[in-house]
Amino acid sequence: MAGLNMFPIVVILLLASCALPTLGHLDDSPAVVECKKHFSIKYAFDVYNYIFKGKKIGDFSCQALVALGRPCHNVFVNSTLTYEHTGNRTTIQARADRVFNHCIIATSVPPPSSLS
Repeated sequence: MAGLNMFPIVVILLLASCALPTLGHLDDSPAVVECKKHFSIKYAFDVYNYIFKGKKIGDFSCQALVALGRPCHNVFVNSTLTYEHTGNRTTIQARADRVFNHCIIATSVPPPSSLS
């Protein structure tokens, strides 16, 4: 049974502060359409909140972001920046880079072993 493709909702969450007309523009990009196939709404919401709202990101969201890869991460960030004019582009791009780098480190560090 095919899973439910929740990614169109991801775009809505990524653009939570934007007007609805921006969604049409995002769907026009073949790169966005392809990347949407590989990322869930929950994780996109967490990444968006980290970058644009300064919130924490969870471990599962980090794992999903790293699995998604930097090219798709950049596609989403750039698409969001194109249609959402909040904050300084340089600052937002720095946060986007920071969250990706943080997630690479967080997912590559093995959890502490328990002493039994």
